[in-house]
Amino acid sequence: MATPDAVPSQEVMPPNPSQSTKSVSFASPLESTESTRPEDRILPRDDSLTQDDIRELLPATFRNGKAWVGCPDVRVRQFLAEDHNIDRLKELLPFFFMLGNVEAPRPLNYQEAVGLDIVITERMDTHLLCDKDKIFIKPLPRYLLEPEFWDKFFGCPQNCYYAGEFEMLNKAKLLRSGRRFTAKEPCEHTKVWKRAKGFVYSYTALIAHESDFEIARAKRLVPDDLEFHHWKDFVSRMLDNGKIYRQIDERFAYGELNLSRINKLFMFQHPVEYLFQTNNSTGLFQDHISRLSSVSIYVVVVLASIRVAAVIAKLREKKALLLVTYGSITFFLVGLITFWMLISE
Repeated sequence: MATPDAVPSQEVMPPNPSQSTKSVSFASPLESTESTRPEDRILPRDDSLTQDDIRELLPATFRNGKAWVGCPDVRVRQFLAEDHNIDRLKELLPFFFMLGNVEAPRPLNYQEAVGLDIVITERMDTHLLCDKDKIFIKPLPRYLLEPEFWDKFFGCPQNCYYAGEFEMLNKAKLLRSGRRFTAKEPCEHTKVWKRAKGFVYSYTALIAHESDFEIARAKRLVPDDLEFHHWKDFVSRMLDNGKIYRQIDERFAYGELNLSRINKLFMFQHPVEYLFQTNNSTGLFQDHISRLSSVSIYVVVVLASIRVAAVIAKLREKKALLLVTYGSITFFLVGLITFWMLISE
């Protein structure tokens, strides 16, 4: 009796430790009082976050000032404060209504459709700034997708004077409201938490569709091993039915901001300092020529006004005519400056 051919047994090879790679979990950040459980991770990981894992999640170096360069894995909280620094930009918070709208940023597919070139920036204060035909976007760091990293480094440490208040406000989703349970002033850790939440919130609007996700991957805005279904799970848990909006920094209540208008506002506060300028010499030359032309026109108008004032000085006897003339000149100059700031690019 014929017997069927025997199926050859397949030899199972043991995994090569040198080829194994550590999976990164893309789950939403947890409350700082909770422990990270396996079910809270989208991509499971057997062990807890180690120093090597932290080093893998962070950049190679970071700057604090113009001369100092250090390793972020040995000064994590200092790095986070610098990586989320928007202090210069928030100097203009009372004028944000002139710079943009209170709305979430438009998706990446819209940015490309209107002809904006996506330019990578690692500075948080230039994230979502638009300048002529480009928009600056900061890539989403890998550490913001790791729940244990949030649990360990974001929020207040136990020895922080504001830790108790932070926990209460965080659980009540009232961090953005400015409400206080005590008279304590919010600490720097709370500011970093709100800015990190706001930054992630901006990405939930930038990457809405799968086409946006593909654009983000092509532009290296998200980690290479992040898949779209991971992203949807992360966004769903991060938005928390809209409660995230009550935890973000005020800057991220606005979407795209106009860089040209920002620099014009800074010009009146710090005449030789700007928030951001490219290193393109041609662009800088054109920008300074355009400013020189505007300043020249302004000087001509002022000189003409002085000459008119000298003429009407002879009419001091007619005080009513004098007041009307001075009022008209002042109104014209203020209107000219306002028009130049808001309209010119």
